[in-house]
Amino acid sequence: MYWAVRNFSDTHPIAIEEVDKVFSKSSGVYHASQALFVKGRDSKIIATEVVRATHFQWTEFSGKFTKPKKSIKENEGPFRRLFTEKLATKVNKIIFFAHGDAEKIKFYLNSLIGIGRSANAGFGEIAKVTVEDSMEDYSWFYDDKLNRILPISIFNMARNEPIKCCRYKPNYKSGDTTDCYIPINNVIVI
Repeated sequence: MYWAVRNFSDTHPIAIEEVDKVFSKSSGVYHASQALFVKGRDSKIIATEVVRATHFQWTEFSGKFTKPKKSIKENEGPFRRLFTEKLATKVNKIIFFAHGDAEKIKFYLNSLIGIGRSANAGFGEIAKVTVEDSMEDYSWFYDDKLNRILPISIFNMARNEPIKCCRYKPNYKSGDTTDCYIPINNVIVI
C-alpha cells in the first residue's frame, strides 16, 4: 500500500503523512496486513510459471560515458529468447486486512502499479477490488496467527513465530532494523 500512496506523492515524508491519514496505528505500527491467499472449496492456490514477452525498448544513452564502451553479448542469458519466464502463484482471491479510512484504502488498492489488470502490465491480474466492513480488526492477527511483521517490543509474552531482524515501517527498503516476529505463512483456509 505504501507504494500505491508513494506514486501520488513527491517525497517519502509526504507519502507517510498520507499513510498516517489512511491507516490506524498502534505502538508505531500501521494496522495493515500482508496479502493473504484464500484457500477453500472454490479457490485453489497453484504454483505456476508466467511467460511474458521480453521488453527490448532500449534507448541510446545521450550523456558522456566515463568508461569505455563494452560489447553486449547476444544469444546468452535468460533474455536470449523473446519470452521471459517468472515464477508465480495463481489464486482466485487475496484478502488484505486493514483498519482505517475505507474509501481511501479502496482508492489506493485500485491504484496499485506493477501488478496490473491486464496481461501486459506487470505479472498479476486483478479482476476487481472490494472493501468490506468488519466488526473485528484482523490487520495484525487472524485466528491468533500473525498477519504481518510486528516488532517483538510490543508484546509482553513470547510468541511461536520466528524472529528476524527487519524493517516494519514503510518504505521497508531503508531505515533502522529491529527484531520482529515473522508470519509463518500467508494462507487463510475458508
